[in-house]
Amino acid sequence: MRVSREIFGVRCYDAEMAASTGDPKCSDVYRQIANRLENFRPAFKLDRYIKSELSAGTNVLQGITFVPSNWYDILIALHATKTLDGKDAFAEGGSPEKPANWALDASMGATIGKGFREIWWPKLAERPLSLDDLPDRRRPKWNAGSSARFGENPSDSLDMSSLHFAVAPDRCNIHIDQIGFVIGATAAEVTVDPDFAQHLVNELLWKSLATKVFPDSLVDRVSIMLPSSANEYSRAGITADLSRRENYRVTLTGSCSTRGDFECSATVGVSGKF
Repeated sequence: MRVSREIFGVRCYDAEMAASTGDPKCSDVYRQIANRLENFRPAFKLDRYIKSELSAGTNVLQGITFVPSNWYDILIALHATKTLDGKDAFAEGGSPEKPANWALDASMGATIGKGFREIWWPKLAERPLSLDDLPDRRRPKWNAGSSARFGENPSDSLDMSSLHFAVAPDRCNIHIDQIGFVIGATAAEVTVDPDFAQHLVNELLWKSLATKVFPDSLVDRVSIMLPSSANEYSRAGITADLSRRENYRVTLTGSCSTRGDFECSATVGVSGKF
């Protein structure tokens, strides 16, 4: 006997059952995107904007695509959506109401219709002051790059991913970019950080365009690594998922340093919940 669960008004069963029925609303990709959209003010109720032809990709980078019930209602909702702190949740590419931002607009080059990207708003850490906060002349001489990898709660890593909407009258796509680069400043301004290069090469060029040449399964498992906040802007290389399961992932990474002494290495990493 299978135990059913209600997901946004749709009765779904376990993952195996969802895969066999083919209902996109029962997919993990739909669930992740819909859950994330619920965490805004007001909550973005995804189901109310879907008219027909809903499909879900194999991962959140492909996201979901559907025919909207009214695309203008989505535009109004995205302009009004705020974070839980009351800040703007999304930045519009080529917005007629705000100054042009060439990097943001360039990232929307392959977007059909109107493009919106989730804004990442930095927050001050709640941790107490440490020796790392002392001026250089009083700071102990250790490797700051390595020591930064350890903290009071290593499991709390920064989530730099961001939602990306492409909204047109006849089609809407919502996906999650793993590298977010649109950052809100203190004066409510929106800027683009150096992670834009990682997004441009890996997610926009490789993940989106390489599928026209290589099999989807290869493109999905292989990623290009450029210097970014994830590696302290110090390495470049390639990562490949050797094995990917629901609870864990085995990844092979080959990279070379781009800062300091030149060296290359290959590592195998295991991540997940055990």
